[in-house]
Amino acid sequence: MKLAASPSPSFAFGRCQVSVPRRELLREGRPVGLGGRAFDILVALVEGRGAVVTKDDLILRAWPGRIVEENTLEAQISALRRALGDDRTVIRTVPGRGYQFVGDIADGLDAADLEGEQAAPRAASAMRALPVSLTPLVGRDTALREIVDLAATNRLITLVGAGGVGKTRLAIEAARSLAGSFPDGVSIAELGPVGTAEFLPATVAEALGFPQGAGTPSLDRIASAISHRRILLVLDNCEHLVDAAAQITEKLLRAGPFAGVIATSREALKVEGEYVYRVASLDVPGEEVRDVDEMLAFGALQLFDARAPSAGSEDLAGKTQAAELKARICRQLDGIPLAIELAAARVRVFGLEGVADRIEDRFNLLTGGARTALPRQKTLRATLDWSYGLLSAQEREVLGRLGVFVGSFSVESASAVAASADIPSAAVVECLSQLVEKSLITVDGAARAKYRLLETTQVYAREKMQSRGVLREYLLRHAQHHRDLFVRAEMEWETLSTPEWVARYAGYLEGLRTALNWSFSPEGDPSLGVELTTSAVSLWMHFGLLEECLARVNQALAHLDDEEVVDSRSRMKLYAAKGASLLYQGVGSETGAAFRHALEYAQRLDDDEYRLRATWGMWSVTYLNGNYSAALALARRFSTLAGARPHQADRHIGIRMTGMSLLCLGRLDEARGGLQRVAESYEAPVYRSHQTRFIYEQKMIALSSLAHTLWLQGFADQAMRAARQAVEGARALDHAPSICYALTEGLCAIAVLTGGVSMLGEPAAAAVAATRRHGISTWKARGRMWKGLFALGAGDGRAYERDLRPAFDEIGEALYVLHYTGFVSAVCEALGRLGREDEGIELATAGIERARRFEDRCSLSELLRAKADLMARRPETSHLAEALLVQAVETSRQHEALAWRLRCATSLAALWMKDGRVEDARGLLRPVYEGFSEGFDTHDLRAARHLLEAMR
Repeated sequence: MKLAASPSPSFAFGRCQVSVPRRELLREGRPVGLGGRAFDILVALVEGRGAVVTKDDLILRAWPGRIVEENTLEAQISALRRALGDDRTVIRTVPGRGYQFVGDIADGLDAADLEGEQAAPRAASAMRALPVSLTPLVGRDTALREIVDLAATNRLITLVGAGGVGKTRLAIEAARSLAGSFPDGVSIAELGPVGTAEFLPATVAEALGFPQGAGTPSLDRIASAISHRRILLVLDNCEHLVDAAAQITEKLLRAGPFAGVIATSREALKVEGEYVYRVASLDVPGEEVRDVDEMLAFGALQLFDARAPSAGSEDLAGKTQAAELKARICRQLDGIPLAIELAAARVRVFGLEGVADRIEDRFNLLTGGARTALPRQKTLRATLDWSYGLLSAQEREVLGRLGVFVGSFSVESASAVAASADIPSAAVVECLSQLVEKSLITVDGAARAKYRLLETTQVYAREKMQSRGVLREYLLRHAQHHRDLFVRAEMEWETLSTPEWVARYAGYLEGLRTALNWSFSPEGDPSLGVELTTSAVSLWMHFGLLEECLARVNQALAHLDDEEVVDSRSRMKLYAAKGASLLYQGVGSETGAAFRHALEYAQRLDDDEYRLRATWGMWSVTYLNGNYSAALALARRFSTLAGARPHQADRHIGIRMTGMSLLCLGRLDEARGGLQRVAESYEAPVYRSHQTRFIYEQKMIALSSLAHTLWLQGFADQAMRAARQAVEGARALDHAPSICYALTEGLCAIAVLTGGVSMLGEPAAAAVAATRRHGISTWKARGRMWKGLFALGAGDGRAYERDLRPAFDEIGEALYVLHYTGFVSAVCEALGRLGREDEGIELATAGIERARRFEDRCSLSELLRAKADLMARRPETSHLAEALLVQAVETSRQHEALAWRLRCATSLAALWMKDGRVEDARGLLRPVYEGFSEGFDTHDLRAARHLLEAMR
């Protein structure tokens, strides 16, 4: 047997390969699920160099510092053998001693495996860390050990039990214990604040490390990010969104073999492969137990002691009495951790005996008859009733008022909502402090403290307010508070720097959603909901949460229409936001109508800001629909409006819009001058972020369009530099919409134009990753189309139906804008090489018809060439190719795109060469080729040069 002194970072035996750094087992090149402890055992056996490794040594290696029974080790050995499949015999049992590795070891994974490892998709930036535990987990050693052991063979464990039983804390500590088996991260997604299923993916994405600026996430995007990663996610408080939680859990687990999920819920998720772990109350001593040490060994009493101040005498009699009182309290609280902690918190005030007496009195109603059969939730409610009774009148009132918060809130928000004439702000802050002390409210964060009511406490507090008929008053105050916050945010957007503005208001997104849900509920105030929506648009826009924005805007507009409310200013803002959100989904009639409505209201109100925004939106719709002459007129109108305003950056946007319009009209010299000016001179405003007003970072768009202009003029090297600079700038901002644009509209297109489809690999992969991260369907379609072209160019004929056709359907008419002309011709060429000329001709013909309809001569010449090249491949149409190429050459002379002229001349010259017209071919191609001063290593110039050399 050939063994190394210790396993290298990767090694192999039989049909298995092992990567130690990645803690990954492959069998015949495919990943095999293997728990962390089983993996540790495998490595320990290999390190044994063929020697017998004792059971004690293996237990010490896999469960350091813990007492574990041999049958637990045997279960892990069985799991390991199952994972090894046909190679299971390499693990030999040595009766009475331990285990031995008897396989032949070879050095690590091959280069392809390592490249795959480096190319594996990464989860989004830093995952949210598990919350720091300020107190030890008490009374849960057995449960914790069982859950950790179960994780070795179960990828989904759902902790099910009553409210307040300690599911969340147990899940967090189990995840913390398992962190070593999940080197790519362990995180928690708190679903309690999530009011509806539509926001569940955003919550999970944030836990997995996607930044808030990433825009609205999707299940596919999240699943893709973790498909090859060893991560463990805690999904906490699933019961109110159980169907959606089950769906996303199944999606995450099916994405790849390595992710694990620990869920907490009051009911099972009912997902395939789920292990339901029932979390019971803490063990309590029965009345027959009299020994002090034996009583204090029960988990419930350990928790009580950990949370209560020291009580009782140091002598034996005093200790015995104290233990009996604690046991009585814990028994009557059913061993529910939350109830025990609430009781322990009052020992400081009433003493141990006083607490015991109060609990006895409080639960008199629950001691007889059918009352004892009430579900555990009722018992917890009784515990909360008792704890509530121990509060001062003012503390009770503040707790009830704070019950309107779902999720975290600040001390300022607490004061704004709970303060009144009878309880001033200072008193609210003092009560908040006391409620934290008494464990009824938790506090998170150091620099900026955030407060949170436990879920059951929050529900309880609301019920108290509802019973008094005052709940709606404070739900209204909560919504009004968030309205006021975002109205102020809208004003401060003009005066605060963008980073400062984001830091101040991003944390209120949870509260905003809660306030909107209530405002548009039957008991709510929809007029307030409209105000909330209009004032919050800037936040949604800044973070690219456009689908959420659109849903809320439509809700607000529906109310205004139903109630026939005029409110021109709100309608103006809502229509502008609707148009901007719809731009991501398409540029149909609804998008244009939204911007026209916004402009009508802006004109009526003489509002220059929204006149500018609406004109930008109308330009965007017109430009994306290919009506470039009309787009140029709108760009100039925007420039006129911007010129009358004091903001230089707005004037640069007008120049950029004009340049892009001129580019598509083939007026390249004029376009280049304006775009270059913006690229060199534009400075993002410190205030009034353009990402909020006009979706994208403006310098990035200018650079991407400048790259196209430069390429068309024959400056391919400069074009590639500009495209890369656009991507770098967008990534530096970490602004998802801008990153998507720079990759799909800029770098991917320029990569294909300069180097052909073979150069598309890295840019296409980046585009797919970015568009999945963003989650908007049309952006994902753009990422998919570049991925599909790369696959099609590599000979994968199925990519046309699998990737490209669905992407075309999603993108629609925008497929034929000038930025994508090179893409369309590349698809045609790839189809031709696969013998599918008819499909390529159909695609090119559709583009030609559109270019003629909108007088887009710049795109027309390249599309004519692409169609002619395909016709030349088919015997039945080859005689028509020359006339079409002559037309393409003539069209290319009508605009300034030297690069298209070279392609057309090369194709026609090649055809003439075949017919023996060498002099005609040379006379056509050489003058065009000699017009270039750079880019001689690009695909097109190499092809032209080789053809000229063949003419000698």
